[in-house]
Amino acid sequence: ASYYVGLRTKKPFVEKGQPFPIDVIGVDLDGKAVAGAKIAVKAVRLDYEYKKGKYTEKEVDPQGCNVAAATDPAPCSFKTKEGGTYKVTATIVDDRGRPNQTTMTFWVTGGDSIPARDVRQEVVQIIPDKKEYSAGNSAELLLQAPFYPAEGIVTWRRSGIVKTERITLAGPTKVITVPITEVMTPNLYVQVDLVGATARLDDKGEPDPKLPKRPAYAAGMINLPIPPKQRTLKVEVKSAAAKVSPGESTKLSLTVLDANGKPVPNAEAAVLVVDEAVLALTGYKFPDPLDTFYGQRGADARDHYLRAHVKLAKPAGGLVQTASTNGNGARGYGGAPGGGGDMEMADMAAEPSPSPAAPPPPPSQTTPMAKSVEKKEASKRNRDQPMEEEAQKQQGQSGQAIAIRSNFNPLASFSPAVKTDAQGRAVVDIKVPDNLTRYRIVAIATAGDKQFGKGEDALTARLPLMVRPSPPRFLNFGDTFQLPVVVQNQTDAPMTVRLAARTANANLTDGAGREVTVPANDRVEVLFPAAADMAGTARFQFVGSAGNASDAYEIALPVWTPATTEAFATYGVIDDGAIKQPVALPGQVVTQFGGIDVTTASTNLQALTDALLYLVKYPYECAEQRGSRIMAIAALKDVLKAFKTKDMPSAQAMEASVTGDIERLSQMQNHDGGFAFWERGRPSEPYVSVYVMSALSRASKKGFTVPANILERGKVYLRSIESHYPHWYSKEIRETISSYALYTRKQMNDLDVPKAKQLYASAGGATKLSMEANAWLLGTMAGQAPAQAERTAIVRHAMNKVSETSGAANFTTSYGDGAYVLLSSDRRVDAVMLESLILEQPKHDLIPKIVTGLLGHRKAGRWLNTQENTFALLAMDTYFQTYEKQTPDFVARVWLGNDYAGDHAFKGYSTDYFAIPIPMKDVAAHDKQDLTIQKDGKGRLYYRIGMTYAPASLKLAAADYGFVVQRAYEGVDDPKDVVKQPDGTWKIKAGARVRVKLNMINENRRYHVALVDPLPAGLETLNPALAVTGPIPTDPTEQKSRDRYWWWYGPWYEHQNMRDERVEAFAALLWEGVHRYQYVARATTPGNFVVPPPKAEEMYMPETFGRGASDRVIVE
Repeated sequence: ASYYVGLRTKKPFVEKGQPFPIDVIGVDLDGKAVAGAKIAVKAVRLDYEYKKGKYTEKEVDPQGCNVAAATDPAPCSFKTKEGGTYKVTATIVDDRGRPNQTTMTFWVTGGDSIPARDVRQEVVQIIPDKKEYSAGNSAELLLQAPFYPAEGIVTWRRSGIVKTERITLAGPTKVITVPITEVMTPNLYVQVDLVGATARLDDKGEPDPKLPKRPAYAAGMINLPIPPKQRTLKVEVKSAAAKVSPGESTKLSLTVLDANGKPVPNAEAAVLVVDEAVLALTGYKFPDPLDTFYGQRGADARDHYLRAHVKLAKPAGGLVQTASTNGNGARGYGGAPGGGGDMEMADMAAEPSPSPAAPPPPPSQTTPMAKSVEKKEASKRNRDQPMEEEAQKQQGQSGQAIAIRSNFNPLASFSPAVKTDAQGRAVVDIKVPDNLTRYRIVAIATAGDKQFGKGEDALTARLPLMVRPSPPRFLNFGDTFQLPVVVQNQTDAPMTVRLAARTANANLTDGAGREVTVPANDRVEVLFPAAADMAGTARFQFVGSAGNASDAYEIALPVWTPATTEAFATYGVIDDGAIKQPVALPGQVVTQFGGIDVTTASTNLQALTDALLYLVKYPYECAEQRGSRIMAIAALKDVLKAFKTKDMPSAQAMEASVTGDIERLSQMQNHDGGFAFWERGRPSEPYVSVYVMSALSRASKKGFTVPANILERGKVYLRSIESHYPHWYSKEIRETISSYALYTRKQMNDLDVPKAKQLYASAGGATKLSMEANAWLLGTMAGQAPAQAERTAIVRHAMNKVSETSGAANFTTSYGDGAYVLLSSDRRVDAVMLESLILEQPKHDLIPKIVTGLLGHRKAGRWLNTQENTFALLAMDTYFQTYEKQTPDFVARVWLGNDYAGDHAFKGYSTDYFAIPIPMKDVAAHDKQDLTIQKDGKGRLYYRIGMTYAPASLKLAAADYGFVVQRAYEGVDDPKDVVKQPDGTWKIKAGARVRVKLNMINENRRYHVALVDPLPAGLETLNPALAVTGPIPTDPTEQKSRDRYWWWYGPWYEHQNMRDERVEAFAALLWEGVHRYQYVARATTPGNFVVPPPKAEEMYMPETFGRGASDRVIVE
């Protein structure tokens, strides 16, 4: 139907005998009155009759009122001879004969409720006279009691009971008054409790005068809204210009008025100007400060009813009839939503539903319909024209150079504290970035500690001619693609636009110039075929001009190496003379990527480069991995210069990384003070919680800012760590985590030697504890005289259990099936024991052997996982800071074959290093020749020879080292959209939605698994977490293959990330079997794309991994 009918009343209830007036209006879809349309209004009273053991609703006493729609509402009035609930139904018919209905409920005093047969908590209906109230009003509440006479208590509740008063009901209804005051803002609960006695019913539902009356009780509650209108500020923020050019400056005028419309001087406002496109990704709306500072207050009171336990004797045989209670004596309340009667709209084409006992809430507003825009055809003419020539021509036409848009900061302006003058006004100067977009202007103001408000406006940045590239988010080495550039004409006349392009680290394969005709107020897409040159960053510049109109745009895209890069390194020392290291290429390699890095240093800290680099660049970012990065960088903050290599970020960048990780971890802390792996709200993991608190404590001691409340909540969690263990944790696991918690508390200046001794004793001594628990306890009690006996026993036990050779030593421990909750490993035990021994007995002769054994377990210059690398770096830093005292004075020289590569002089003790990079093309020219490193002078030379390379073949075969991983693509909307060619290449239709299916197979149980699927550059994931994505289509075959209990078990993964270049899924515990993972992407960019293989690995045992085969995807 195209017509709607509306009903309105000033008050939802009246006294019996008084007429009930309503206003009726008829409107179309745009809300305009449809004069002359016939509206039939019908009112009935709702009564109940007892049939077959239950009450059913029936309509009685019908009344009618026929009106014609007009510009002003038409009046109707209905008689109320009987009390009770009335329903009003209004019907309107549009010009095509299609009816539409609106219903409304109102109440009349004096009506009876449905009686009950047994003793149970009945409902007091509470109907307010308004939807909301303000200070100075009085709320009139109509009470409909299920029995009478009755005695009652009215309680006002707001964070507890505020006031009580006694009432008496002689009839079925009563009106009570509640005066509203300012202190009740923003809401007040009113509860009514009634007690009395009422007649018992027979099997026909009629009162039985032969039986004694039964006890009766009832309750009802209503929440009265009292919005803070007198505390609301009217905030207006306006831009001097509604439309500006990119990079242009303008002024924002701010006005703050109080609830009475008077200026507010010295009000403070935060003013933001944000790109609307970014906010639209999540549908973000800036919260109203009134909702924050005047959030709904709870009743915060509990009620218990003894009458719920009363039992009635059955009329026949004197048997006891059990009372029916609502939740073990708990209350159940009935109350009508506030104000004006409730309305419900329904299309007559659907069968109308029966009226509920309590009316439903009013319908939400309908959203306006968007209009579709039809694109026009445009003619195109290609021209191969250099960008410099085109830019010169355009400069000559306009008399000045064309500014290249490159600043695309989504936050155009942020003024955190803008003060108003005596007239309640302020002016903010802003300069918008280079985005062509619409900005949301937001001002959030406060005046004192009670008045708040928010205002918004919009600002559009545009040009007469706009050039907008739509590139992929990244590229892979070996990709060829067509880069779309949208040319938009914002004028009322057609434009002939000349386009030119320039690139760096990318090749334009079909000319750099175009000429295109763009119709008035329309757009045209132009394609520039291009190819990625080499790994690194590809830059594109586009410039367009038409007469005096021009625009230029610059973008940068990362270019990744699609093959799985591989690396290895060797370490050594030279006390005298020289060493020769044979060098041979590992097969066919990409000569533009990688090479050899020879790094020399006078301290062995340089040998830890790859371990720190591993942690800094670790791709996943759960709480444990962020904590690992914090600990490694914070602990080595004073010696970061010794870790610089070509691929290592600067010390400043790594410190900034720590600051960001601390901020993120602060947001991930649960209310109990603990941490889960991925996000706040999940159950805290005891080991992860201790680990993160250790990281934050170390960072705080190194000068990084860690919120004090985060540390304090964590300290409380550690003190009661035993109360957080799941029931299935073994005794050994509990003891180890508790020992680590004690060690971490010592770091936080909360040493608890008595608890450490108690833990040691309750376990049965050192021989009953795991080696790791012994190591933590030794570090906790190191140097503490009251624990001398325990310290001695732990060291003795460690010496008895150590696995020792002539030059190295290490420890082993086992936790059985629960080891994964500790992320355990033997190398971590070595590192923890090393650090504790240095603290306890720094002159012990086993310490150097543990160092040698720890360094000997590195592979490719690092240890196995984040846990091993973190604790090894902490221990090694302690070792070198404690023992290394030599004073170097020597020169290091390097040759590759007969060609001299470079030298460096080391004089005095420092952590300086010298790196000699040898590009892969030079390494290839000296294949199978020796690399020579010579030292002249006193001291020890530490060196690292590292090679990084990428296999020349971009087609990698699948590999199974613990996982089998398979990948396939299929069309979502049409199977023909995605076709696999005979040669294995996937051909995808541009614009199509693609379902990516991954199968991961593991024959044995795996722990802390990461499944990573790299994307082709021509596809973008449809992320369901973004508001702009819309619903993700489900896979019909997956629905069929699920068993009946799939909803109970949920997906195998616990967390997923959808990034620009890859999709990730993670599981802490993965049972053996076949595991499926799916996501949907859209083909956005035409081209021929290389797709690296999907990979699965155990994050803490990365040698357990598997990968699928490389793919090639063609989007056209």
